[in-house]
Formats: sequence, C-alpha cells, structure tokens
Amino acid sequence: MRWRSLGPYVAFLVGIVGEGRSLAQPKICGNQAALGNWNLAECPQLRDDGLGADESAGDGIYSVELTLTAASLLEYKVLPLGTWAVALGQQGTCDGSGSPTGNDTANVRVTRPDVSRAARFYLDTRTLSDPSYATAPGNRSFGDTLMVRSPADACPRWFVVGDFQNLVGVNGTAVELSVLRPGVLVGRHTASKSLPSGWKWKVMEQAASAARELGPSGYAAAPCSTPSAAMSSSVSVGDTIYFVVDTRTGRLQALVSSAPLDGFSPDGTVLCPSAAPVDMAGSALDLAGSSADLATDGSTSADAGPARPLPGIHCDCQMGRSPREGRFPSLMMLLLLTIPFLRRRRAR
Repeated sequence: MRWRSLGPYVAFLVGIVGEGRSLAQPKICGNQAALGNWNLAECPQLRDDGLGADESAGDGIYSVELTLTAASLLEYKVLPLGTWAVALGQQGTCDGSGSPTGNDTANVRVTRPDVSRAARFYLDTRTLSDPSYATAPGNRSFGDTLMVRSPADACPRWFVVGDFQNLVGVNGTAVELSVLRPGVLVGRHTASKSLPSGWKWKVMEQAASAARELGPSGYAAAPCSTPSAAMSSSVSVGDTIYFVVDTRTGRLQALVSSAPLDGFSPDGTVLCPSAAPVDMAGSALDLAGSSADLATDGSTSADAGPARPLPGIHCDCQMGRSPREGRFPSLMMLLLLTIPFLRRRRAR
C-alpha cells in the first residue's frame, strides 16, 4: 500500500531524471535551415558518439557537420544543455561591421561564410589539468571550421597579442599564426622580457575594420572585446613561447620552453593561397602528437579534424636520442633481470 501511494512520486522523479538526460544533449541553433532557423525543435544536435563528424566517442568533444547555404551573414549559438537555459555565443553586442550594437542577443556572427565545403561545429566540455591550456568558463569552449576561412572572398590573418609584446596590439611585435594542421594554428615567440605568472594573451585578426578576437570565452567582434587567457607559467628572457590555437574547439594553449623545441613545423596546409605557412623549425616532425594526429576521417572536407588527442603540443620525443638508442638500456636491463630467474628454474 505504501509503495502504491508513492507510485506517482516515483514516476515523477524518474521523469525528471529522464528529462535531465535528454536535456544534456547539446544543440546548435542559427539563422539557416541547416541550423534550425532558431527553432529549438529543428536545431541539430552535436554528438559525442564517435559516428559521423564526431571523431572519438566519449571524449567530451561534441561535433556536427552541416552543409550551409551562401549568405552575407551567418549567426548561431551553441546550447550545451540542448535548451536556451545556457547559450554560448559572441562576447558583447557588436554587430560584426564596426557598430557596438545591433547584435543584442550576442550571437556568433560570421560575415560572408565560406560554404564551398561542409562546416563543422564543436563543443569541448573537457576539464584539462595541463596548466598550459587556458581555462574555458565552465569548462565549455566551442568553435567551428568557418572562422579561419571566412569571409569567403578574403584571407583572414590571425595574430597573438599580449603582455609579451613591447607595443600593444597587432603590430611588428605581435606573433602571426600559421597552420599546423586543419583548424590548428601555431606561433612562436622568443621572449625579450621577463613575465610573471598570470601574464595574458589572446588572438586578434588583422582587418581594416571590425576585426575579430578570440579568447578563452570565445569570439568577439570590434569594437567589443574578449577576455584574455591568463597563463600560470612565468617567462624569462630568451625563453621560447609556443602558442597553439584550436579554432574548432576554441582551446588556447601556451607552452614556455627554455630552449626551442625541435620539430615544430606546419604540415603544409594553407588557409588560402596567399597565406602559405612558415616552417617554424625546419623539421618534418610534428610536436602536436604522433603521426596519427594528422589523420582525417576521409571526408572531402579539407577541415576534417585530426584524430584525438587534441589539441596542442605533447612532447613525447626522445630528448637527444634516437628511438633505438632510447630503448637499448631498457632491453639490457630486462635481460639482466631475467637471467637469475632462468638459472633458478634450471636448478629446480
């Protein structure tokens, strides 16, 4: 009798749990039919199931690939919970053409998006313990494959600016970013001054007007601004700072080294013909990970993302040794430890 009386309440609680699970499926909404035309019921889901555009199931990075139509302006927002309760968009209300207003709902705006190939959208929900990564608010960063190739009739140039500069802004002391692999931009700087822990940096576009910025909180369009990334590593004069920006997931990373890291070289991918990447170390190696990181899912989109792990520099190299030299001592030690054991077995 008691359980019967609790039946409606149990059903209600089960309904809440079930609803919570369904609401946790991220969505993306925007001003095109492929983005649901702002109708939540029609907005596509971003998935983390390892199928289709998603490259690895359960890694905390949700993605979707969509075919968009040509437009003068693309607008969208990412909904981490699948509802309007939490909506990730652009920083500020700037309209993307130089006016401080006109985008009251703070939608991400992409002027004249390049829709010549499919676009991918990402939501990165990982909590990264590596202090070289800038922390995204609420451990939610997002991005797309459109920003680095749009406007369609222009070639965006991106620079890192921050406390490491002798002059403020996009100028001769800023670090221009090159393509390491599709969607991942890199830059290198030799420090000319010391920086204490907490120094800041962000990414800015070089543009005649309405330049875009990228920080840990996402994009902003001038005259609006986005917060900078604060780094925990201090910098000494002569240190090398490597900047890694994954424009698809919105992740920013800065790695400080007392000596240049060998093998930091773009893979030859270009944003557009007038922006050939610069070889940053003169080596064919790729410090962003193993050669598997360069693999794509075989789609025709040049923006198809590499296999996980993503993004950034992961120094798994043998410092000053060839792989064969690095393994030899371990093999010798294994033989030395095995010989006594074999002798004991023979004695038995």
